[in-house]
Amino acid sequence: MNNRFGVKDLFYVFLLLALLGAVLLEVGQSAYQGRQIIALQGDIQRLNDMQMRQLEVLKHIENSLAVLPSHLRSTDVKPVRGGAVATEAGSGQSAKPIRETLPDGSRYVYYPRPPLSSHNPFSRSDYAQGDWLVLDLNEDPSTLVPYVPQGEGAYLVQGYVLETLLIQSSVTLQWEPWLAQSYRVAKNGLKIWVTLRPNVMFSDGVPVTSKDVVFSFNTLMNPKINDAPMRSSYTDFESCKAINSREVVFTLHHPYFQALANVGALQIVPEHIYKFKRAKDFNNQPPGRLIGSGPYVLQGWQRGQQLTLVRNPRYWGPAPTFNRVVYRFIESPQASMQDYLKGSLDAVSPRAAQYTRFTKDPQFVKHNIYYNYHTPSDGYLYICWNLRLPMFHDRTTRTALAMLVDRNAIINSFLHGLAVPINGPFSVFSPQNNKQVKPIAYSVAEARALLHKAGWVKNSDDILERGGKPFEFTLTIPSSATTLAQIAGYIQHQYARVGIRVNVSPMQFEVMLKRIDSRSFQSYCLAWTGSIEQDPYQIWDSASIADKGSNAGGYSNPEVDKLIAEARSNLNTTSRMHQWHQIQAIIYHDQPYLFLFQQYDMMFINHRFRNTKPYGYYGINTGDWYVPLALQKYH
Repeated sequence: MNNRFGVKDLFYVFLLLALLGAVLLEVGQSAYQGRQIIALQGDIQRLNDMQMRQLEVLKHIENSLAVLPSHLRSTDVKPVRGGAVATEAGSGQSAKPIRETLPDGSRYVYYPRPPLSSHNPFSRSDYAQGDWLVLDLNEDPSTLVPYVPQGEGAYLVQGYVLETLLIQSSVTLQWEPWLAQSYRVAKNGLKIWVTLRPNVMFSDGVPVTSKDVVFSFNTLMNPKINDAPMRSSYTDFESCKAINSREVVFTLHHPYFQALANVGALQIVPEHIYKFKRAKDFNNQPPGRLIGSGPYVLQGWQRGQQLTLVRNPRYWGPAPTFNRVVYRFIESPQASMQDYLKGSLDAVSPRAAQYTRFTKDPQFVKHNIYYNYHTPSDGYLYICWNLRLPMFHDRTTRTALAMLVDRNAIINSFLHGLAVPINGPFSVFSPQNNKQVKPIAYSVAEARALLHKAGWVKNSDDILERGGKPFEFTLTIPSSATTLAQIAGYIQHQYARVGIRVNVSPMQFEVMLKRIDSRSFQSYCLAWTGSIEQDPYQIWDSASIADKGSNAGGYSNPEVDKLIAEARSNLNTTSRMHQWHQIQAIIYHDQPYLFLFQQYDMMFINHRFRNTKPYGYYGINTGDWYVPLALQKYH
């Protein structure tokens, strides 16, 4: 029997096709819905991620506002054109530095990042990190412990390891936040608020907090700590107190013209390292204990030979250029120059005779970098008289001693003209210098007349004497200073011409400083560093005579003390300069020092270094130097 495809069969076919279409439609809809669900889940995840990031940003902003000074929490963000706010991501503050006067008259400064030198090399095409910087420190420091060292060498080394709250621009002279992120100075100058950066840490990884700032200040102010010269700069400060973990406030007794400078220059040390119960424990700790937040750490110190600093692997700031900095201790200028010529030193500060000789050599000029320049920070050379001794007690005698010295002859004979005479305690190149002060003229005849007027007469040995005591004294000089030895020899000869016997005594610098601190000297020859505007209190106020203060000669003049006190609290620069000029005129008239000259800075630098040119108010900045990769010597 044959099978036939009838109507009934057609109905079942359509039914089957309908069922199959429904199934396929369902499958397609399910697949579409699945894709939509997957897409929706991705959108939801992206929204969640975005919300989480927004919450993190809000949290950062909230945390930042929580540690902002309470008086600035509504004013730290500076509006820009269009009413928008330019902010540093995650901080809630301006992405650009702020320097402004607030409605209450206070001055506010905020830097979101540590400032770079105006001559920094980082954008130069051949800039490269690496290599070493090997220099001569002259003498081995007695100690590197913060606050207590004496001598420029120790401070140079500390500058690589210890850091300050602020730094001063060599070009603008403005104080810029460093360890600090911001500061505010009250209109009356009696309070200074400082807020630390959130990411700063010491080389051992411990964060720098307000407790460390307070500890550093209190240690410096402790009268039992051996830091009298530094402490004298903070006599106008009443306290430093922590407000929270990042903010401190400095309070002064009365206005002080260098309050911000001294807050800025405060070296911050870790309390957990230097904490002490008795001051003598701090004073007498191991001389090599030097730990800070700076770009380098002390790796080794071979006494009498050299000191090595290496990169701080935890440094929070801009990475330093050199892998290490090595200071060698070479007391002899001749030996130091020989080491430079052999390539053992990368730079050297030559003596004037060396500078003149080598800069006349075409081959040396071709293969070396050399500079001579002057800045307000150049130091001045002087002879300090111990005014406690009867022979130096009267001004007439001291004026006669000044008349016997031809300073221009010294400059031309021993310094090849690379210096200028100085007529008082302030830098010739500073606005503090009183140009109206006339120098005491060189005159042997007038000096003899003044000595006679002061009661000095010659005895049978052709030596001046007064009250039966001969005019004889010892002039102490650093043993490493050959040019000073020549100058001392000249002065010895000049004084002998009128019957004054001078015994020149070269002495190791460290021993010499101890003699000065104990006041066990008759006279000595050294140099003070200069500055744009220095505070004379440390050296010339009678309060600085005691406690190993810097007024080693014992100079005391009530009029000078009064003027110093008035000038220090005077915040008007113009009138304050007039007061400094008065002080200089009085001090130069009194002649507690034999003021000699201010020498130019001179430097020879190895030819492989770049970006070495002096600039601004402070001249050479080794932090700007670098060596292109192809020229690097140490790897």
